[in-house]
Amino acid sequence: MPEAPSTLNYYLGKGILMFDRFDSDGLPTGLYDLGNAPAFSIQPVVEKLAHYSSRGGVREKDLEVVTLVGATVKFTLDEMSAKNLAMAMLGEVSGKTVRGLTTPQLMGELQFFGTNDVGPNYNAVIWKVSLKPTSELGFISDDWAKIEFEGECLSDATGHPASPYYDITDVTGS
Repeated sequence: MPEAPSTLNYYLGKGILMFDRFDSDGLPTGLYDLGNAPAFSIQPVVEKLAHYSSRGGVREKDLEVVTLVGATVKFTLDEMSAKNLAMAMLGEVSGKTVRGLTTPQLMGELQFFGTNDVGPNYNAVIWKVSLKPTSELGFISDDWAKIEFEGECLSDATGHPASPYYDITDVTGS
């Protein structure tokens, strides 16, 4: 990847989003392609606790410590496959039926594989994410259906002690 400044660093992101849903014992059930995902984002979250000196007439901040680290994800799907519908309805697939609200804990590993033509290509692996659907699922619509999710990245310090939340790797030219 070129150092900044460089027009080669301008980025029009595209890619493939995959999910490996964990079963009730926390074991992977198999990585699968979520289909077309028009949006995917990761946002680091940091909370800090400030300390203020009371030694003068005006309080002055003299220390700030990190009290929480984490990350959130958001993504949108627009393919109504049985597995995607089951995720949106917090259920499971049984034959041609989605049994809704049978598995309200939606946890697994999320992987993104960059496929864009402009800018660097990044792959991301979020080791453990707890997801929830964030939009209603419209069965009648004049527009393309969308399924929206958000989630919390959870620490997997046991399985990935050097990077317990996620890795983002530049795979440009590989």
